[in-house]
Amino acid sequence: MSEGTSRAPASAGVLHLAGLASAGAGVIHAAAAGAHSGDRVVVVLFALAAVAQLAWAAVALQRPTRVVALAGAGLNAALVLAWLATRTVGLPLVDALREPEAAGWQDTVCAALGVVAVGLALAAAARPRWGAGAWSPVAAGAAAVLVVGLAVPAMAADHAHGGAAHDHEAAGGATEGAADGHDHAAGGQDHAAGTDGTHHDGAHDDGAQDEDPGATEGAAGGHDHDIPDRLDHEPTDEQRAAARQLVADTEAALAAYADVAAAEAAGYVSIGDARSGVEHFIDREHLQDESVLDPTEVESLVYRVEADGGRRLISAMYILPPGSTMDDVPDVAGNLTVWHGHDNLCWDSTGTRIAGVVVNGRCRPGGTRGQAAPMLHVWVVPNDCGPFAGTDRRQASGSCVAPEALDS
Repeated sequence: MSEGTSRAPASAGVLHLAGLASAGAGVIHAAAAGAHSGDRVVVVLFALAAVAQLAWAAVALQRPTRVVALAGAGLNAALVLAWLATRTVGLPLVDALREPEAAGWQDTVCAALGVVAVGLALAAAARPRWGAGAWSPVAAGAAAVLVVGLAVPAMAADHAHGGAAHDHEAAGGATEGAADGHDHAAGGQDHAAGTDGTHHDGAHDDGAQDEDPGATEGAAGGHDHDIPDRLDHEPTDEQRAAARQLVADTEAALAAYADVAAAEAAGYVSIGDARSGVEHFIDREHLQDESVLDPTEVESLVYRVEADGGRRLISAMYILPPGSTMDDVPDVAGNLTVWHGHDNLCWDSTGTRIAGVVVNGRCRPGGTRGQAAPMLHVWVVPNDCGPFAGTDRRQASGSCVAPEALDS
């Protein structure tokens, strides 16, 4: 291609429309980046795609040349092909995208706008004079309204993963799917209020109870609440006293971590579930040691994500040593201290961040399935369901009793 040909003006009107379509796809990619805050690699990929598409759109408006048209066609074609791969075979080089996903409204609209950008950019490059000077304000306005009408709803839509909305309503990408809630089965008895799937009346403290990690109701596995018969009893006075002491000791120990920066400095790392409204931080050393219910070595800290982006410490999560089962759960206070486990979480290659959940036997969108040891919440802020409540709206991962239940 000669220098003159490469700088030949493409059809300004057609190329401007291609740029508009590319910009629409770019803003959707930007919204998708925000929806994937739990996976840094995916966030970076979506952010780069957004920047590239928006930048090319800006260049196309200023320099409607054949070279620019061909570059835009190549860029958007590559992104569309990448989308097709994620919906058919997956992208093996990216953990979170290794498994194919179901197409959703957001990503489909984004891909469609990319296809439009490719087609119009190629048309503009093929016929540089086509439509030159014929791009009226009315036509431009109509095209802009059409693209905005598609892009804005798509930006607000949930990003689907394996048919489950990737809204992270549950920490770590888990979703609510069953209408009947969870059964805290202690010897076949149901001891938790709200296990019929209804929301508890009352404030639940400050609304921090969003979803516990992995609370995927309807996905394979989910919570394990098969509590041994030996825990199917009302707590004794001595056990109530021990439970009160555990709460007091936990509150005292966790005071040092009121600031999330202090927790990170001490070795706690986020599992990447902040978009759920609660964010879990884990300490790998504490997870691997043999300590049980040690307030100085709490395995996980749970923070509420505030509207301003700050974090408020709301709960400790004690986790038994690796390999433990419900048979190893200590009898702290009978059916007042309800333990739970997760067998539907999928982790990234570091083993510290949620990469997906198990849906129909497979990790969606990716990661490696792990079996979590039993765990117990201990709240360090007031809670209408008591200090051993779960952090989910349905109290599916803990007991729900009045705080005075601890009184002898």
